Amino acid sequence: MSKANPQYWPSARHFTEAIQCPGVSFSNPLLKETVPAIDRLGMPLVTSGQFAYVYKLKSIASGCDFAVRCFRGYLGDRDQRYRAIQNHIQTYPLPFLSGFTYEREGILVGGGRFPILFMKWIEGPTLDLYLDEMMGRREVLLHLAEEWLKLVGALHEAGIAHGDLQHGNIIVEHGRLRLVDHDGVFVPEMQGWHSSELGHQHYQHPRRDAQLFYAGLDNFSSLVIYLSLLALADEPGLWAEHHDENLLFTKADFIDPSSSVLFSKLRLMGGEHQRLADILAEAATGEPVAVPFLLDLVGAKSALPTWMNAPLDLESKTKTREVTHATPVYQNTNTRWMPWQARTVASSMPATPPSSTVQTIFGGTPSPSTAAATIGDPAAVWRNTPVLAKELLGRTFLWWYWGIYLFLKIFGFDLFYSIFIAVACLIAICMTYGFFRAREVARAAAQANLLHTNAPQPHGLPSSSQSPSAPWNRAASSPQPPASITGAEPIIANRVLSIYHLKDCYWVEQISPRNRVSFMSPYEALTAGYKPCQVCLPTN
Repeated sequence: MSKANPQYWPSARHFTEAIQCPGVSFSNPLLKETVPAIDRLGMPLVTSGQFAYVYKLKSIASGCDFAVRCFRGYLGDRDQRYRAIQNHIQTYPLPFLSGFTYEREGILVGGGRFPILFMKWIEGPTLDLYLDEMMGRREVLLHLAEEWLKLVGALHEAGIAHGDLQHGNIIVEHGRLRLVDHDGVFVPEMQGWHSSELGHQHYQHPRRDAQLFYAGLDNFSSLVIYLSLLALADEPGLWAEHHDENLLFTKADFIDPSSSVLFSKLRLMGGEHQRLADILAEAATGEPVAVPFLLDLVGAKSALPTWMNAPLDLESKTKTREVTHATPVYQNTNTRWMPWQARTVASSMPATPPSSTVQTIFGGTPSPSTAAATIGDPAAVWRNTPVLAKELLGRTFLWWYWGIYLFLKIFGFDLFYSIFIAVACLIAICMTYGFFRAREVARAAAQANLLHTNAPQPHGLPSSSQSPSAPWNRAASSPQPPASITGAEPIIANRVLSIYHLKDCYWVEQISPRNRVSFMSPYEALTAGYKPCQVCLPTN
C-alpha cells in the first residue's frame, strides 16, 4: 500500500468519497464503526480550513462524535510536529486544549494512505457566532473575558502557544472556551523550529514571520481578543460597525493605529479600554517579541470554576448545517392481527395502479370484493390461508412470467405446459405461505385473547366472559388498554426487533436506550404489535 506522496494529494471530492465508507477507508477501529454527519443535501458535513478539511463522524457503538481532519496538502515535518504536540499535551493535559490522535496512514484514498488527525467532537458554536447571539448581554461577555484570562494563563504555564488564536478556532461549550486546530501549536520540544503557518491576519502582529516561533507567540492575539470582549461588553454597537471576518480589529488597524477609527473609539471610552488600546497600539508598531504577556497587564478576577460564577442561560441556540436523523421507528411489513381492529387484506397489498383485467387477478389494488374480505376469526387457520396467500401472490406475480419463460427456454415445453406448470408452482408456494402466516396469526390471537380475558377491565365495560363478541370484533367500541397485570414489573420492548421482555430478562440489558419502549403490561405490548420474548415468556 502506497504512503502519502507529495506529488499526489487527494482533493476535497476524493476525501468526501472516502469518508462515506468508514469501514474501508479508516485504519483506526474507532473510526471504522462510524457514520458521517450529513448536510441538507445528504452529503458528509465538512468544514474547509486553510490546511485541512474537517468532517464530523458519529460512532455507532459508543454514540461519541469525532472530528476528523483530512489535510489539504503535503507538509514535510507534519509527523514530527504532531508527535511532539501529542506527547506534550499528554504530559500537561489542559481542559482548554483537546487531546487528539494523529495517524500517518489513517485514511485510504485512491489506493494510497494519507494522514489524519481525529479528536472528540466539541459541541458548540465558534466565538463569533456565539457573540452574535449574546450581543447586548454584558454579563455574558464579561464572563467570557474572564474565561479567556484563565485559558491564556493555562497555556502559558504549560509552555504552549496555540499560534492561531482567532474566532474560528475558539469554541464556546456550555460557557467554557475550548481551542481547536493544532496546526500551528508550539511546545518546548519545537524550540528553534519555524512556524508552519502565520495565523489569521486580523489577530496577528503585522510583522510576524515564520522565524517567530516561541512560547510567547500568542501574546499579541490574546490581547486583541481580550480587548475586543471588553469593548463589546460596554459598547455592543461596535459589533455591527466593525465585525466581519474578525471580532473588531483588522490588519489595517494594526499597521497604522494612529489613523484607525476603532482605536479612536476605544480611547474615547476611557478607563481600562483606553489603557489597553494604548498598549495594543504601541505593541503593533513595535517588535513582535516585545509584546507583553496579557496576565502581566490584567489579572484574573476569580479563581472559581466556570459552573460557580457563570451567568444563567449561557446556551446558544445557533443552528448548524447538520441534518439530525430522526430515531428510526421499526415498521413491520408482515401481517399483524390487532385485537381491537379488523384487519383488511388491502392494508398489506402493494399500492399499484388498478386495472380491470390483469391487476385484479394477480395483485396490485384488490377488487372491491377482495378488499372487503377480512380476517373475521383469527383461529380459523384454513379459512384465512387463501386470504393471506394473496399477499405473496400480489408481490410475486411478475415471477410468474419469468417461470413461463424459463420453462420455454430451458426445458423446451410448449406454451400451454409452461403456463400450467408455472401457475401450479405459484399456487403451491402462495398457499404454503398463507398457511404458515395463518398459523402465526392464530397463535398471536390466542395469546392476546388470554391476556385480554385475565386483564382487569376499565370501569363501565363488560369483561370478555360477559361480552358475546370476540376481542377481534370490538373495533366499534374502542376499549382502552387495561391496567398493568404484572404489578410493579414493567414491560420493556425492543423497537428494532419488535420483541417485548420482562424487565429482569437478560436481553433487556442488550437493548440500547434509544431503542427501548416501555409498557405497563404484556397486553399493551402485544396490542401495539410486539411479540413476546421466548426466553422470559412475559405472557405466561
